[in-house]
Amino acid sequence: MKVVEERKAWIHTHFVVDSFYITAQECRQISISVEPELMQLGLQYGLTYNIAPSKHRAIIILECVPFDSVKAVIKQLIDDVIKDFPVRVPEQRNVVRNITVADPESSEPGSSEPSQKFS
Repeated sequence: MKVVEERKAWIHTHFVVDSFYITAQECRQISISVEPELMQLGLQYGLTYNIAPSKHRAIIILECVPFDSVKAVIKQLIDDVIKDFPVRVPEQRNVVRNITVADPESSEPGSSEPSQKFS
């Protein structure tokens, strides 16, 4: 897994990763590894986790907007922690379209009258 995009969102910084979601255990591991480093950099804000609905990607949210040099360090810290995490893709669904009903006696598609046989 890796960070593929970073965005400034009002008072937060979003690090978008290339996976559909991050497990709770992985979130804890990221927080345990990155948050002490944030304090060393002088940031008192933590990380939260979400999913970008339009992109189907997980987001690691830093609760502030640091200077660009500090943001690059934080991105590198996150990348180092998540590099061995597996990438998860959204569940693929089969979609059925254009259903036609054929009359089994006449083998003509589109017959709207159901055939009724009584014995």
